[in-house]
Parts: sequence; C-alpha cells; structure tokens
Amino acid sequence: MSDSTSETPSKPTPATVGAEEAVGSVRAVAFDCYGTLLKLEEREFASLIQQMLHDHGVEHASGEDVWEAWLEASREMSRREGRNPERPLDGPEPTFRPFSETWPIFFGEAFKHHSVETIPPATAFQHLWDVLSVAPPYPEVASVFGELQARGYRVAIGSNADDDHLEHALELAGIEVELVLSSEEAQSYKPRKPFFDQLCARLELEPCEVLYVGDSPWADVTGANHAGLPVYWVSRYPDPEREQMMRATPTWSGRDLTGILDALPEQAPV
Repeated sequence: MSDSTSETPSKPTPATVGAEEAVGSVRAVAFDCYGTLLKLEEREFASLIQQMLHDHGVEHASGEDVWEAWLEASREMSRREGRNPERPLDGPEPTFRPFSETWPIFFGEAFKHHSVETIPPATAFQHLWDVLSVAPPYPEVASVFGELQARGYRVAIGSNADDDHLEHALELAGIEVELVLSSEEAQSYKPRKPFFDQLCARLELEPCEVLYVGDSPWADVTGANHAGLPVYWVSRYPDPEREQMMRATPTWSGRDLTGILDALPEQAPV
C-alpha cells in the first residue's frame, strides 16, 4: 500500500501549458476507483495471488510468476481478437467481456503454465472479487468530496470494474456520488474513448468540462487525454517502469487527491 498520506501533501503540479485555461471550464470531477479512491493498486495483485497460493499449499510457483502469466494470457486474448495489446487505443471497439468472464480464463491459463492444479480458476477469481469488494478508501477521500461538492462541483466515478464488486465496495466505504459508471455498464474499458464519451454524455457535459482523476498512466491519463478530458494524475508512489506507459501529459499531478482543491477554483462555474 502507498504510505504517501503520511507525508505533507504537495501542491498540484500544472503539467501542461493550458492548465490555467482548462481549469475555468471544469464543472464536474470524475474519479477512477481502485488506486485512486480505494486502497487497492495493481502492484498488489502479485502479493494477493501469493497469499492465495500459500493458503492452498502451493509452494512451487510464486505470486509474481502467476501474475505475469495472468497478464500474458490477457495479452494473448487481445492478439487472438486481432488487436495489439501494446496499442489498445487503436482499432475498432473490442468485444466487451466482464471480469467475471475473463479473469477465470486468465487464471486457468496461468495455473496451467505453472502446473497449479489444486486451485480452481473460479475460486481464484472469487478470492480477488472478495478483496476488491472490501477495499477501504484513502483517508482524504471524504474531505475532498465534501469540499468539491461545497464548491458546486458535480462528482462522479468512472471505473474499470464489474458492477457487483464496485457497488459493494463503494457502499461499504460510504462513498456516494451523482453518477457511477462501471466498465460493465458502459460495455467498454478504459483507455478506450467510448468509455469516456459515455461518462461525459451521462453527465450531459462536454469533455472539457469534466476533470478526470486517476492513478494509471495508461488507462486514466492517456485514455482521458485521448478523449479530450483534462486530467489530474494521482501519483501516490514512484514507478518509473509503469510511468513509461504514459502517452499523454496530465493537466495536473499530485501525490494524493488534496491537490485537486488547489488546482480548481473556489467556485464551480455557473
């Protein structure tokens, strides 16, 4: 988990020349969920798998090995469908499949690759679902949401997630917003443009009027930027390898969500 919240929050960094111009148009702030609002980041998946392997008495394979094979199974599915997994913004909108359908397949392939025979893929998926559904919020979430709403900004969530675990996690965390759009409901995954188009359409706002906030250099920063939204990148921990995936410049960046309050005006435009 990130420990950045124990540090003194830094002011947001305007990362683009047009940051000052962009800020005046923002009427709504839409947030990614996991790694942004809730404490569960992609870098933790290997350790979660490691614990699952340990609980089932599997000693010959590591969580890192299974996670990498899981990712490769995901990339291979993209290739079979005629897409380049390294360039997911390109080409027509891919066939949508929820996590509940694809993740057991990826676990099955990863387990086969590493001769893990004692854990059914459906059990492995359920293990991750259970973790996703109870992920706690970062400590600054409630105060930032409260301040944004007090200033007149509309608040939404747009997340790559299945409906069931996302709804459960948000309810448990006490997070209530005007709009929650999951990838399952949108039938599209970030960083694809149709996901962000739907988010803006449901808010009945232009892309330039919706500030998107997320932690992923690729799904959030690159995806939202490609769709025409200004972006606040939450960089809670350094990860140069992951950041190399970024193909766009965020409008602002900061170590946590509090920087949004410094980036935006004291009052939303009427």
